[in-house]
This record gives sequence, structure tokens and C-alpha cells, in this order.
Amino acid sequence: MSAVIYASFFTLVSFDLDKENTEDFWWTDWNEVQRSRRAALNYGCRHVKNARGKSLHKLLTVRKYLYNLLVDDRHKAIYCYVPKVACTNWKRIFMILSGKSNSTDPLSIRSYVPHEEGVLTRLSSFRSRSFVLNEKLKTYTKFLFVRHPIERLVSAYRNKLVINSTSAADFKKRFGVDILRRYRKGDDAQNISKSGDGVTFAEFVSYLIDRRHDSLHSLNEHWALYVDLCYPCSIKYDIIGKYETLEEDSEYILRRIGANPNLHFPPFVTSRTGPLVAGYIASLPDELAEKLHELYKPDFKLFEYEFYN
Repeated sequence: MSAVIYASFFTLVSFDLDKENTEDFWWTDWNEVQRSRRAALNYGCRHVKNARGKSLHKLLTVRKYLYNLLVDDRHKAIYCYVPKVACTNWKRIFMILSGKSNSTDPLSIRSYVPHEEGVLTRLSSFRSRSFVLNEKLKTYTKFLFVRHPIERLVSAYRNKLVINSTSAADFKKRFGVDILRRYRKGDDAQNISKSGDGVTFAEFVSYLIDRRHDSLHSLNEHWALYVDLCYPCSIKYDIIGKYETLEEDSEYILRRIGANPNLHFPPFVTSRTGPLVAGYIASLPDELAEKLHELYKPDFKLFEYEFYN
């Protein structure tokens, strides 16, 4: 429905109708979308086990938990980034918004630059007293982007433990070797790759379930739950963006915070991961698939996603 609304909006613009009317159409429909998403989130926060996470007082006291929240004081905006949910492009945009780049085209910024430590301002890095941070959280426009939890997980698995790249090589050594040692049995255990290559999706999922059981906040940010990265039940986000409506939601955010009218989110490239997800789920034993669903249940419920059957 949202994609249709967005298309309709630009159809109206192309016919050069009254500007005020098209703006009213735009804001009314997207505000309604946001109200619906926030209502589902609030309901989930009250009723879903393990959804609430740390209190706001705890977050403000132990600043490390605010690491994923990026701050743009110029436009009074706070963005909680989630790896594998278009965060590279949104970090590029934040560099432009906050004056960390003179570029006007997000794609002109090399992809590794926004991820370098110190490039963007994190809420966790502020030395201000807690009430100052709390005031930012109360008054700034706060937003995050989410994606189907398992599609995001499959994307992270493929990107960090399957493909051949410099980044993947690092993850394979950090995580792949450990996963193989934990879950390879019998003769296969004698042939564990020192580079961490060859981790199956089932082994990866088993590792996640066991790690989460050991500690609620022990997963790497590329596969950690949204509730552990952005604390949506403790921080009241104004806008909940979704990967499925990425361009529409991004345009909504940029216009709301008063970004330069010429600044837009880069054109959306359809994910190649989506069509593969059902196959990865089918490769898991039923018991393991059920445990995976249970692991990410807070994210499913809070952001209105359904598990693959």
C-alpha cells in the first residue's frame, strides 16, 4: 500500500497540481503510516517477552549502549543505525547533513568511509551530563530502519561468512573458526579450515542461539536484535523506517528534518537476498528453525513481520 501511495504522490506532482495540496497528501498519508507502526511497537513493548531491554536511565548512565545512535546537531536528528539495513547510505547522508562531507551526492562518498571510527558523532561519545543527552532524546527527531529479521540475518551470513572479501575474511577468522570448532563433529572436525571458510547456515544459527542463551547482549551488531541495538521500548522513536519502503521513508525523513531539498536517498537496488531466505530456512531442522524464530521473536512482533513457514 505504501509503495502505491508514494507512486501516486509523484504522479500528482508530475501533473503540476497545487503544491499545497500535494504536500498535504504526502504528510497526511505518511503520518498515518508512522502512527500505525508506532502503535504496533508500543503494543509489542508492553506484551512481548524480552522486548523492553535496558531502561532509559541505564542507557544514559552506561553510554556504551548508545553506540549505534548517530547525532546530527545541525538538523536535530538522531539515527540508530542497524547493519544490513541500508546503513552505509544513511551514514553517507549523515556525513552530508552534519557537515562532515562537502559532497552533495551520497554515492560519491566511498563506502568504507562512513564506517570509520570518529567520522560520525555518536550519542555514546558525548561527555555531557545525562540530562543533556536526555534532552536531545526528547527533542530531536529520532528514527531507525528495520528489515525482515531473517532476511537481514541471511544477508549478514552471506556477506560476512560466505563471500570472498576483505571484510568477510576478517569475520571468518573472528567467528567462522570458532563456529566450526564448536559444531563440527566426527571426521569433519579434523578438516576445519583455519581461515573459517565453510560455515553452514545451520551451524551459524546454532551459534547464535547458544550465544544469546549465554548472554542477552552478546551478539555482533551485524546479527544482534533490533531491541539490543536501538532499544525501541526505552527510546521513543518518531519515525520507524522499513527496508521494504526504504526510498519513501527516507524521503519522508529528509523533508521532515529540513534537509537540503536537493539531498535524496540513493536509488533503491532490489535485494538479491529476499528470494533466497525461504531456502535457507528450509535447510534447517524444524527444531532449529523454531529456536531461530523464538530468538528473533521480539523483532518480529515489534515491527510486524511474519516468520517464513
